[in-house]
Amino acid sequence: MVEPVDMSLTIRVLIVDDEPTSREVIRLGLERQNCETMTAHDAASAIALLREQQFHAVVTDKNMPGTEHPREGGLDVIKFAKESNPACAVIMVTAYTTVESAIEAMRLGAFDYLAKPVRPEQIKAKLERILSYQQTLNPANTISSHNSFRAKFLNIIEEQMGVSQCLGAETKTALLEVVQDSIDSFFHERRAWENIILEQRDALSQIAGWAEQMKETAPQGSAEEDFLDKIINESSRRL
Repeated sequence: MVEPVDMSLTIRVLIVDDEPTSREVIRLGLERQNCETMTAHDAASAIALLREQQFHAVVTDKNMPGTEHPREGGLDVIKFAKESNPACAVIMVTAYTTVESAIEAMRLGAFDYLAKPVRPEQIKAKLERILSYQQTLNPANTISSHNSFRAKFLNIIEEQMGVSQCLGAETKTALLEVVQDSIDSFFHERRAWENIILEQRDALSQIAGWAEQMKETAPQGSAEEDFLDKIINESSRRL
């Protein structure tokens, strides 16, 4: 059973776009979803914010002024976000809806992608997906593992597309969705196991605490005290 995503968290999102109207539409849409937002008009200003602050996600346009890539600043934003905060996931906004453009965005390091025009409900769905990966014991490692997993699947897809150019757009899209769903299912299962581990850890912590309290009233050197010590030591070892 997949654990529900805790959307009660205040999600911090950085919006990066050199088009004021597009930037404002996304900002207003996210704030209606109770997100905390900040905006940047190019890659340089986005990198400055990422250097100073932490965000759950970055929504960035691909084609805008950049630092290393003059006309594809989104690539610079992805690179810096991955290096400065691996747990932060980047949603790349592209101008095309083709599977090829989606794969390209993912290849560049984007966790997910959106095609213009962007709708608020689409971003909400993407953020929920991101949070499902971030609500783990080690978010940075989880997202890194996700990207590594996906890269292997993308290699297979691209090889198949190269072999068979007769695949239609709908078939390619469906194939990519199957890949995404398969990876999500695997990591959601891992998250469920992590929740079990956390519950067991909390239970052991409680048991150790109760044993400590009981030990205070147990006679020194008694079998009862020795038994409680064993409980405390074993609980501590497993914690």
